[in-house]
Amino acid sequence: MDHKKNNYIKKFSDYIINFAFLYSSFVCFSKSIDIWENNKLLAILILFCGCLSFIAVFRYSIAKLIYFLKNKLFNNDKK
Repeated sequence: MDHKKNNYIKKFSDYIINFAFLYSSFVCFSKSIDIWENNKLLAILILFCGCLSFIAVFRYSIAKLIYFLKNKLFNNDKK
């Protein structure tokens, strides 16, 4: 019973973290647009941070893809 409860809490916390990353990326994008005319260098830096934050939403999918490709490449070399 505790295992199911812990799994539910972990999934729920993952959703909260994904929402936080997504929200912070949108805040960075909008702030970058606001300061583009006055300070392009800072706007580009904030835009870059927003992109990294947006990519972080897909961190589990990216990890699965990397592990899949890693296993595919290294298992083919051993055969």
